[in-house]
Parts: sequence; structure tokens; C-alpha cells
Amino acid sequence: MLQKIKKKISSDKNFKELLSGSSITFVLKILGMLFSYLVLKLISKDFGAEGVGIYGLSNKILRSIGLICALGFNISVLRYVGEYSSNKDKSSYLQAIFKYFNQLALPISLIVAVFIYTYSDYIATYVFENSDYTTALKIIAFTLPFFTLNLINVEFIRGLKLLKVSEFLRSISIYLVMLIVLFFSLLNSGLLNPIYALALGVFITFLISVIFIYTHLKKLGNKKEKISLKRTSFVKTSMPMMVISISSFVLAFSGVFFLETFSSTKHVGIYNICVMLAQLVSLALTVVNTISAPKFSELYWNNRKKELKKVIRQSSKLIFWSSLFVSIVLLVNSEMVLTYFGEEFLLGQTVLIILIFGQIINATTGSVGVFLNMTGNQKALRNIILTTALFVVVGYYFIIPVYGMVGAALVSVSGTIILNVCSAVYVYSKLKYVTFYIPFLKFRYNE
Repeated sequence: MLQKIKKKISSDKNFKELLSGSSITFVLKILGMLFSYLVLKLISKDFGAEGVGIYGLSNKILRSIGLICALGFNISVLRYVGEYSSNKDKSSYLQAIFKYFNQLALPISLIVAVFIYTYSDYIATYVFENSDYTTALKIIAFTLPFFTLNLINVEFIRGLKLLKVSEFLRSISIYLVMLIVLFFSLLNSGLLNPIYALALGVFITFLISVIFIYTHLKKLGNKKEKISLKRTSFVKTSMPMMVISISSFVLAFSGVFFLETFSSTKHVGIYNICVMLAQLVSLALTVVNTISAPKFSELYWNNRKKELKKVIRQSSKLIFWSSLFVSIVLLVNSEMVLTYFGEEFLLGQTVLIILIFGQIINATTGSVGVFLNMTGNQKALRNIILTTALFVVVGYYFIIPVYGMVGAALVSVSGTIILNVCSAVYVYSKLKYVTFYIPFLKFRYNE
């Protein structure tokens, strides 16, 4: 039996690549998540739920603004690298892509950073009504350009299928630096210790990514062939992806911002822990997406539709069963995992259960968002996700003041269901592909 399975895997090049890449990425992703939870544990131990809240919100601010400044290039660069990876002038294309994307994103991130630094006191006082965020916002301003460019660099490396390096930089590097700084108490800035550690982690990760990319491109050669790529085409392709990226972030994390405004920093900390724990359910989805995105692009744009359908079906099954197992483990042990961070975090047990349900739905629909982005259907995904994000923001505004953390979780899950079901239906009805997996049911388009 085992020999038969092994033979089947060996004979399927794409599935073998998916499994081997997934196993490596899975280990790195798990290690990265472990480091992130240890960081939260250290913060909660020293500063309680309030400290976790300040760190969590500051981290979300950096990530959300970084996604805006990246202009969607962190997604489209993956498609372009995958699309031109088989071109005979590969070296020239890769050098041009890397150069153009960074030159476009850097000025935007610098302008936004100056704005945040200048108005940090106003934002902290009148938006969050907490002066502790004044210095935190200034730190974020200094960190923003490095974070934005690193988003693009990591995806560029991922597009090259150098998954070990890209996943190390994405999931491990920043948290590893933070762990060292916080564990050895290398800073003495109170509640702002985690923010300074975050900034240092981002800067070091950025340096590593730049050095690696320049070294790799140098190995490919220094050809200077003139190529036909235009910056306008990059921007045209990337803008819908920017809307998608920002809207995705709004769906995942905007509840934290509304909780800070309508509730308390303590509840922000508890909710942030619940969100991170629930994301364990979709770990398999995240891991498979890391491998499948460049594979989707390669197969689709080279018109290998039959192979593409097979890869989608295989990845969807892998995602579903892995996610179901993790969700059951989390549900059974929800009280234990929350009290690991402190007794006060047990207040979020109901929130965690609700969020886990949302992540199960997310996993069931498979790599639908990645598929749409990598196959040139980013505008359709943009329309779906933007509409969903608007629904979620309005929902947060009206629900959180009344129901607090539980309300935030319910709105978040509602948005997840709307987004994933609508996207999967679109792919199924318009493009004739099946990204979702429901046990014991078969769909003819992927057969």
C-alpha cells in the first residue's frame, strides 16, 4: 500500500513538488508561529493583556499601512516572476522586475512615513485616545519603508521557488530577533519594548532579503538585454491586487482597531490572541498557498490546464483534512491554550470558538483567492473582497459597541463566509475550476 502511494507521488511531478515544498514550508511556518506565540507569552508575562494590546495594534498598523504602500506589488511580483521564469532572458527580466517594483514602492512608503511621524501625537490622542501610541507611531514611521520593501522582496524570492529562504524571512526572522531582544531584556522602554523589538526585527530581515536577492541575481548573470516590460503595466496589474491585499487585511484585523476605539486595550490584547490562535486552523491553507501560487501561475500561463486542475484538487484535499484536524484539537483544548497566556485571556474562549468556525470555512474553499490573483482574475476578486470589507467595517461599527469581542468575532466570521463562498462560486461558474473540497462530493470540472 505504502509503495503504491509512493509510486503515485513520484510519478506526479506537480504533486511531488507540492508535497515536498509543503513539508518544508510547514516546518518553517510552525517554527515561525511558535516564535510568535513565545513573543506574545513574554509580552503578556511582563505587561499583561494591555501590553499585548498595544503591541498587537501597533503591529497591525504597520502591516496595514505597509500593504497600502506596497501598492499590490507584493502580490503581482509573484505572478510576474512565475510568468517569466521560463523565459530565455530570465536574468534580465528578474533584474528589471526587482528594480522597478522597489523604485515604485520606496517613494510612497517614505511620504507616508513622514506623514505618520508628523501627526503621531494627533492620531494617538484623537483616534486611539491613548498617548502611549504617540511614540509607538513614530517607531512605526521609521520602520515602514523597510517593512514595505521587505514585503516585495520576500514574494520575489518566493516567486523564484526558493521557499526555504522566503518562508524563513516571512515567518521566522522578525520573531526570532524579537525573542532575543525581549528574552534577554536588551531594551528598557516599558510597554514600548515589543515595538522597538519589532522595528529591529523588520530592519534586520530587510537587510537579509536585499543581500540574498542581489547575490542570487549576480549568480544568474549580469545580462543587460533590453526588455519590453513597462512600469505602467506593473501598476495596472498591481492596483486591483493592492485593493485585494488591503481589504483582506481589513477583514482579518480591523476588529482590533474598532475594539481599541469602542472597548479597551485589554480586550484588544485578548482578541488579538484569539485571532492568532484561530489562524492555526488555516495553517495548511497558508502553507499550500505558499507553494501553489507560483505553480498556479506557471501552469495557467503556459496553458497546462489539465495539470492545473489536478493540482487544485490535490491541494484542496490536503488543506481540508489538515485544517479539520487542527480545528478539532483547538476546540477541545481551547481553555488550556488561552490560559497559557494568562487567566485573563480565558475571557476570549467564546471568541476563539467563533473564529475557529470561520477558519474552517476559509479552509474548505481552498486556495481560491490565490488562484484568482495568479490567473489574471484579480479584478473579480477585488470586487468581491472590497464589497465584503465594506460590509465588515459597517458591521464592526454597529456591533462592537454593543457586543464587544464576541460581536467582532461574529462580524469577522460573516465576512469570511461571504468572501470565500462568493469567490469559490465565481471560479466554479465562470472559470470552470473547483477550488473547494467537500468530502464525498465530486464536481465534474476538476475530474
